[in-house]
Amino acid sequence: MNTDPECNFCKKNKQIYLTDHEYEHPEPTFIKRLPASVAALSYEQDYPGRSVVILRDHETSLTYMLEHKFLLFMAFMEDVSAVSEAIYETLDPVKINYMILMNQNDHFHMHLIPRYTNEGDKMHTPPVFRGTPGLVPGFDYRSLALKIRHHLPTKKSEFSVCIEELINSGLPEK
Repeated sequence: MNTDPECNFCKKNKQIYLTDHEYEHPEPTFIKRLPASVAALSYEQDYPGRSVVILRDHETSLTYMLEHKFLLFMAFMEDVSAVSEAIYETLDPVKINYMILMNQNDHFHMHLIPRYTNEGDKMHTPPVFRGTPGLVPGFDYRSLALKIRHHLPTKKSEFSVCIEELINSGLPEK
């Protein structure tokens, strides 16, 4: 697996540890380690359930992934789909916006922003992104993260199992 010692996402991914039966992370936003990615709540929870799905392998270019690591990208999208479905089951949003920005961190990741009817007409405009730098005091990230985790599938597809084995054994550069 490729990592960058200077990358904040790579540093956070290294903090993931295995308990008796589940991967955990010291940060309360952690949802779950998935076959190709890591899911976590965003610090910003202005849209309840706002999350980020972070590729476990350090890649910085969508174009490169599509040209050289297409199967990894597909496994990542399978993870995104699973997290999205878990958010729907947990919070019942009307829809979810998917965003690849990479403005603050160039490690490949996707933002999932649930949208709700109580937003009124604003639901049809792009979501606000402030880039909150840390945990918001008083917000119970852990409870929400565990509720979303509860709705994630426990069985992995054969495809995801193969990709996870490749990632764990070390993906080639190209």
